[in-house]
This record gives sequence, structure tokens and C-alpha cells, in this order.
Amino acid sequence: MSKRSAFGFLCRIMDSKVISSLAESPSSSKRSCWTHSSHKSIRHVRGVVFDMDGTLTLPTLDFAEMKRRLKLPPSSDILVSVQAMSGEDKEKSMAIIEEMEDEANRRLRLQPGVLDVLHFLARRGLVRGLITRNSDKSVRAFLEHVRQLCASAADEYPLFSQQPLFSQVITREFHPCKPDPAPILHVCDVWSVDPSDVVMVGDDRVDMMCGRAAGAATVLLANKHNAVGHADQADHTIASLHDLISLLTP
Repeated sequence: MSKRSAFGFLCRIMDSKVISSLAESPSSSKRSCWTHSSHKSIRHVRGVVFDMDGTLTLPTLDFAEMKRRLKLPPSSDILVSVQAMSGEDKEKSMAIIEEMEDEANRRLRLQPGVLDVLHFLARRGLVRGLITRNSDKSVRAFLEHVRQLCASAADEYPLFSQQPLFSQVITREFHPCKPDPAPILHVCDVWSVDPSDVVMVGDDRVDMMCGRAAGAATVLLANKHNAVGHADQADHTIASLHDLISLLTP
């Protein structure tokens, strides 16, 4: 699937309105959010791009188990490794990934604060994007789940009935995917926004690498698994999605 066709396909399904923990702050600090010295302010930004799994949803995929089933080294990048395969090996590996993703979709739970943050961004007139290494199918499951939850919150979040939650969505069908900066650069091109006016919010090092390589500011949603290993790659670290509102408030 081409970049444009993957984009167009997913943007057409974005008319579904949307909702949202373990986002635990590192034990070494009681602050709910903090900015690393000499890093970028995000109060001026014009757009926000989110990762999906582990950022807008609670982590459901067991990547260590996935690597074990795929017979990959613990330090390997799953998508890079599988994309380098060919023939039957690649087909079998993709089948394992999709099976585990289907199971994760059945256990899908959303991060607390998703609706509040996205409605805040909509009120501020900030464009929203979604960049994920998940599949089209997983994104559709996410959006349908949110649509069902959001139907009962229309009065509280009226803007969701007037505009799509995300104006741009990219999945792993877009090549190259994160951590390459191409997904963010493509979104910025569509938005006609400079990457320096965009922030990437995610829970993994590939999100931080993607944002930094593109020239965007980066925000790490910290949890018990990632805070030690990835916080030094982020401009800002938050313990919950609600903390993003504080960072974006002038």
C-alpha cells in the first residue's frame, strides 16, 4: 500500500468520534510531569501526533513473548526483522504477529484522560494525528471501541460531533515506519506545518527517535517499563495524559 493510499484509507474511517493505567511516574520523582533541561517548550505548537499502543491505549501487546514466538533476539526490532524476511518465513511471522494483535484487540483498554486531552486540543484549534506501528486492522478496532464509548459522552465533549478526532493517521502500512522520521514529516507536509511546531507523544524509544529526527518536540508517557530507559530521549516526561494539558497551557 502506498503512503497516500494508506493515509486516505485510514482518514476516511476517522469520522468515528473518540475516547480514552497505568502510566506510573518514575519512583525517583513525585512530579507528575517534568521538562528536561535545555529541551523544547511545546506551548507554541500547532499540532500534536500520538502513538497508539501504550499511549492512547494501555499496553496490551507482550513484545517479549512476540519475539520469543518469532525466534528473534530480545534486542531486535520486530518490524525491521520481519520485513527483512521473505517467502514462507515472512508469512508465518506475520501470522504470529497478527494473531497476537487480534488477542490484544479483544483486551483493548484506553488510557485515562484521552477524551479530555483530545477535546482540549480541539478547543485550542490544534490539529491531531496518529502514527502507529500497529496494523490498519488494529487501528479500526481502536476507533470502533472509542466510537462506542464516545456515543454516551457527546454532551460533555461536543466538539467530537463536529470534527474528526484525528485529521491524519499512519499505520505500519506506511513505509518507512517509526523510528524513521518519514511519518511525521509526511503529516507535517499534509498539515503545511513545520516539524518544529509539532509534538510527538509516545511511550517508546521509537516514538522519541521519530520525533527528534523529524525536528519535533517529544513527550514521553512514562510507565513502570520505560521511564528509566527512554526518559533521557524525551524533551518532556509525563505520568498521565492529563499532564499534557499542563505542558500545553500558556
